Amino acid sequence: MGAYTYEMAHALVEAGHRVTVISRAIDGESVKRENGIEVHRILPRPSWNVPVFWRLNRIWPGFAWAAMGRLRSINYQSPIDLVEAAEVRADGFFVAFMPRRPKLVTRLHTAQIFVDRLNKINSHRNRWNYWFEKKSIMRANLLTAPSNAVIDLTRTWLRLRDQTPMVIPNPVDEKKFRPSESPRKSLIVYSGRLERRKGVHVIAEAIPAVLKAFPEAEFLFAGADGIDYDGTDWRDKLLSLVPTERREQLRFEQRTREELVRAYQEATVCILPSVWENFPYALLEAMSCGAPVIASETGGFPELIEDGVSGFLVPVNDASALAARIIELLSEPCLRQSLGQNARRRVENSFSARQVVPSMLAAYHRTIACT
Repeated sequence: MGAYTYEMAHALVEAGHRVTVISRAIDGESVKRENGIEVHRILPRPSWNVPVFWRLNRIWPGFAWAAMGRLRSINYQSPIDLVEAAEVRADGFFVAFMPRRPKLVTRLHTAQIFVDRLNKINSHRNRWNYWFEKKSIMRANLLTAPSNAVIDLTRTWLRLRDQTPMVIPNPVDEKKFRPSESPRKSLIVYSGRLERRKGVHVIAEAIPAVLKAFPEAEFLFAGADGIDYDGTDWRDKLLSLVPTERREQLRFEQRTREELVRAYQEATVCILPSVWENFPYALLEAMSCGAPVIASETGGFPELIEDGVSGFLVPVNDASALAARIIELLSEPCLRQSLGQNARRRVENSFSARQVVPSMLAAYHRTIACT
């Protein structure tokens, strides 16, 4: 269950609504009730593991098909008013074919065609995935997006003539992601999958300068490893930049959401120098924990961070600027405190669940009421 789904589902339940989440099963399928939310974990269907047809697994939206089957079953027992799904992977593609079709809300995260371009992946092999995602967008009764930036980006690919996407920020649980009174360490935190579009190559270039200025500093990479376009693991690339005796200062861990709270509370600074980014939870949650943040001056970051007030924005692909800002924050405790307090205040005033959910509910109600 992604961060947006988790936050929105819990907020809607607290507001008195019935919420069902359908997500991908890792092992076996299951149906459980978790904190008032009915969670269905399902496997893609069908699985084309037979001669000749196995290649269909590459293009067939098996999870979307399985989700539609499960939705039909749920809808038969208790009518569904509205289904929300991201455009990524086209999980809502088959909702349009359901009897007594519920209203479909498609939320723009960042379509796969843009992710592949940013990671320098050959887009030709994924063209069917792009087609399914495109249809999921065009069939929606309502389009929402966390930022104006992702709407503008999507319009470079599609003509959204009959649809006006609504900008509704991602909500964050400011009660769970909160500052701590514990002193912060000389710790630079990056949260997310290691990949080029998130600027890991920029961090790689900045690490030597930071460690030269602050030999005791540590880097925590909280997320799954990734493979660069040359086939090399990012973890290996990053470790190769520092002497063997100092490689323990680069830590690679996969953390639960609860463990991420502690990481943000301990961080001197959280960084995300992406080549392009929508409206990432990695920085929203860090800001909510009162951590100073540094991001690229691209995508939705300027809509999230007030440069010099609630964080710093640096030019895209500029490792020197990133290193300089990290060193500045490591050097100046008062600046860290000021940025962190302002970041927390910005989340409370603009991106907390209590601020965001009423706008989303109003959009849902208007969509359901339309015939």
